Amino acid sequence: MFNISLNTSSNEDIISIAISFTIMTIVLACLTIILNSVILFRLIYYGKLRKRFSKSTSRRIGLLHSMNTYIHIIGCTTTFLIMSIRTLFGDLYLYNNEEMSPSWHCRLLNYLTSMFPAGIYGSCFLQALFRFWRIIKPHQHLYRKFSFHIRLIHLHWILIIILSIPVWFRSVYLSSENFCLNHFSDTWSSVYISVTSAIIPVFGISIVYLKIVLYMKHNWQSRKRWRRMKRDAATIRRIILLVIVLLNTSSAAIILWLLMFIQKHMHPLSYRLLCFMVEIGMLACSITLLTVSPQLRRALQSTNHYRNINIRIIN
Repeated sequence: MFNISLNTSSNEDIISIAISFTIMTIVLACLTIILNSVILFRLIYYGKLRKRFSKSTSRRIGLLHSMNTYIHIIGCTTTFLIMSIRTLFGDLYLYNNEEMSPSWHCRLLNYLTSMFPAGIYGSCFLQALFRFWRIIKPHQHLYRKFSFHIRLIHLHWILIIILSIPVWFRSVYLSSENFCLNHFSDTWSSVYISVTSAIIPVFGISIVYLKIVLYMKHNWQSRKRWRRMKRDAATIRRIILLVIVLLNTSSAAIILWLLMFIQKHMHPLSYRLLCFMVEIGMLACSITLLTVSPQLRRALQSTNHYRNINIRIIN
């Protein structure tokens, strides 16, 4: 009887801790979505004003790739927000189904949890690639066209949509969480998601940065172009810092997987911790992107300046 009461109290403690983690995840997700939405709308407005008042397209292309990154961050955060709301609903209303075949909208959530993180890493690679073309091939007009980079981003979206399709068929309904995800015990899915979402883009960014460093070491340019090349190289270093922040977030899943492998069972809070760590990572990624990109900060600060010019022209 005493053991039964202890088990009951421990279960109640775990449930209360799980609900607390879910509520904190929802709050963090809402803050991240609001922050990124404000930044994204300011960048869109600045890009339109930049097109009107400036003939230079380089900064507009850089802002375009940054906006692509923010869109993926908002998408990833929104997906985990929906998952956390479903989990909280199940906790409060004791909505706990038995293990069953996942529905299409349940599979869709799991699909998006793979697609949007892959998009974040891929958009970082596109930013590094743009800097690479500016340094290595400055006279190729194709790489400096705004329309070319729009097509490149469209190709990037098509690629991550196709690469995430296998995750759809590996979805499993988690009755305790009230959403679909991949089991930690599914090694194939874990390896596939890691390789397609993170390892390939990070490897590509590293190769791009290495080629830029070697090029700058063996080619001396005019002073003006040399300063621009150093700025581009510094931007790629900051992108690498952003990727490191994202990898630290991804390491949460690896740590949880190792704990499961060592202990031979899943901890009841594993998926709650995963969602919570992802939301912390998305918020940190949003702030880091602003911190490591002076161009973004200038864009946000210059929006009011361009707005005042526009008002004076209208008057």
